[in-house]
Amino acid sequence: MLNYLSAEWYKLRRTKGIFIAFGILLALIATVFLPTFWSLTPAVEVYAVAYLAFLPLGFFLAPVFAIRAFDDQYGRGTLKNEIVFGIPRSRCYLGKLAVGGLVGTAAALVVLGFYLLMCVLSGSLREEGADIYWQLCVQGTFTVLPLWLASLSVSFFLQAVVKSSAGAVALNYILLFFSLPMSFLAPEVPAGSLVWSFFRYFFFAAPYRGIYDTPLDSQVMNMGWAWLLGLCWMAVTTLVGIAIFERKEIK
Repeated sequence: MLNYLSAEWYKLRRTKGIFIAFGILLALIATVFLPTFWSLTPAVEVYAVAYLAFLPLGFFLAPVFAIRAFDDQYGRGTLKNEIVFGIPRSRCYLGKLAVGGLVGTAAALVVLGFYLLMCVLSGSLREEGADIYWQLCVQGTFTVLPLWLASLSVSFFLQAVVKSSAGAVALNYILLFFSLPMSFLAPEVPAGSLVWSFFRYFFFAAPYRGIYDTPLDSQVMNMGWAWLLGLCWMAVTTLVGIAIFERKEIK
């Protein structure tokens, strides 16, 4: 398995586009702080709220990591080579998904570290009470991380079971555009409303709303719920994905 992961990482790191896009993302983050360098009163709370508000954008980046991890192997016809070589399909599925998840997790931690570094350089973290906002950024990141991994698992599932990579991406973004607003803005659930209950409590992005709805001293509980829910989504989509992938005809 380690050899397979190493091979997938070698293939992924040769994809320059994803690293160029990540560099552009860090450059855009840096531009957010430009006004702070000539401001007399850096507002750390503004930057903390902005950071938390932009965290859901990671859900829309998950399909990108899934695309690069699976690498359109149906369209390229390269998956057959792995199967003929004797690599179990479950290892193919898990190896590609694991590399995508590890790279995405590393990217999330780099973004958090870079954002906090910019806060330090701009003087924002020297404000009174700044430690609270620093804590919110860290807790928010580790709350959303398992939700992002669940989103990646769903994205990879679609890449693996839908033979058209473009079709899988289109279906993925339709799901995100319709389901995320329902999960973030879900009202108090009327009695007997199973759909709203699902999106408010059990959809993989639901705990993100708790970052704003939950008091600071209860954020750890919300983080725990996020990890439990995210791991459940990852487990279910991976098991179902492998079961379907094992039975697919590979040409």
